[in-house]
Amino acid sequence: MNWRLLAAFGVGVTAFLTVAAAVTELLGSVVEFSAFVGLPVGLLAGAATAAATWARLWNAPGARPALLGVATVGYAACVVAAASYAVSAVRGLVTVERALVLAGVAGLVAFALARREPDRFD
Repeated sequence: MNWRLLAAFGVGVTAFLTVAAAVTELLGSVVEFSAFVGLPVGLLAGAATAAATWARLWNAPGARPALLGVATVGYAACVVAAASYAVSAVRGLVTVERALVLAGVAGLVAFALARREPDRFD
């Protein structure tokens, strides 16, 4: 499995979600359509962090568990959002807070597993 590609894309997704949400919320009271600003800024941040992960950060073996943990947060947030959208029984259970907690726990588990066996991720 190409762990480098998986980590780069996942870190980019996590950065996109984080920056887009933060910029949209910060500009929400000032700009009428703040998502039109937040989404492109998040996309640029996600692309930049994905490129940095691919080109430079993955070369440091000590950073790989953290990169995989951060990548898992983005993947888990997307999976929870997709499940909430696709499965009607889940919609009432999933809130933003619960989704973030679940994604954070998944990221911590991935970090712990990657840190336990760092030689597996080349």
